[in-house]
Amino acid sequence: MAKKSIFRFGGSSSNNAEDDTGITKFKFQELAAATKNFAPESLLGEGENGRTFKGCLKRSGQDVAIRQLDEENISAIYGCGNQIKFSTLRLRSLLHHPNVADLIGYSINEKNEMYLVYEFMPLGSLRNHLHDLNKKPLDWNMRMKIAAGAAKGLKYLHEISNPPAIHGNIKPSNILLCEGSYNPKVSDFFLLKERIPECDESGYTRFFGRQNHRRAPEFLENFKLTQQSDIYSFGLVLLELISGRKAEKTPSLTQWAIRELVVYGEEFTAVADPLLEGCYPEQGLYQALSLAAECLQRKDVTRPRIGYVLNVLSNLASEMYDQNAIQINRAGTLAVGSIDKERLTQQWRGVHCFFV
Repeated sequence: MAKKSIFRFGGSSSNNAEDDTGITKFKFQELAAATKNFAPESLLGEGENGRTFKGCLKRSGQDVAIRQLDEENISAIYGCGNQIKFSTLRLRSLLHHPNVADLIGYSINEKNEMYLVYEFMPLGSLRNHLHDLNKKPLDWNMRMKIAAGAAKGLKYLHEISNPPAIHGNIKPSNILLCEGSYNPKVSDFFLLKERIPECDESGYTRFFGRQNHRRAPEFLENFKLTQQSDIYSFGLVLLELISGRKAEKTPSLTQWAIRELVVYGEEFTAVADPLLEGCYPEQGLYQALSLAAECLQRKDVTRPRIGYVLNVLSNLASEMYDQNAIQINRAGTLAVGSIDKERLTQQWRGVHCFFV
């Protein structure tokens, strides 16, 4: 099948300027110079939708992250028609929130490759800090702070941005962390509509084919992608924060958790990340696992909305854990009772399990 032709924006490519999208169109030569001709030492990472390079814009001295997309991935991300691609890029550039990574500009080279220019996040992604054994493990307080911040970014997309958006690609590598504060910013999202157009289904199948373990069941069954699909994927991120276990690992993350909590009947503390070394509030762990189970339910209508998710996580993030102090939850109790544990087990019985 012949490739679809890429859309082109009007205007001269000789100088950086704002085009009809309202964002900067960079000369490709400037991005090449910023990354030392996309040298290997400038490479930050490579994912399903292209490579990302660190660059420094000579004119402003600003550090940026430059994402390279080929034509096939552009069609998958931005839709079928040129007008759809054009309007989606414009809408993306208008989104500004403390927990959403800014899109600064773009460039298109002679090979029809697109380069998206984002603000640079020195600490990298949540994936780096959660799964890289060479980095200091995140403590419980920081994990809940990151989860709450990412939920704020998702709430902005779902309920505040105009029009409301679907992220469509939530995972630890798409949650970036600010230097110093570890403030999270969601990135690499697509502003998707509720149903993927038929002309895009093959593109999305290729694009998402290697990450089905992160897709909600309704997407796998009929390409239905909604804001509640985002909630499902966010539930996996929360479970990764709790357990320290990669969603890609075999058995799948949900399969493993169900075995521990339901099949084997282990204490819910058995799924806590060993790197936490027991330094977490029992009530907080219970509440986080309960929220993850709610997000991971098979039917999308039974999953919570992002506002509820944010409220729970904001409470967890505000209750700072001190291993040297007695932790008393808001109900005035010190431990999770047997009734609560049975309720948690029942919740996890309804979780959609992706088998690998």
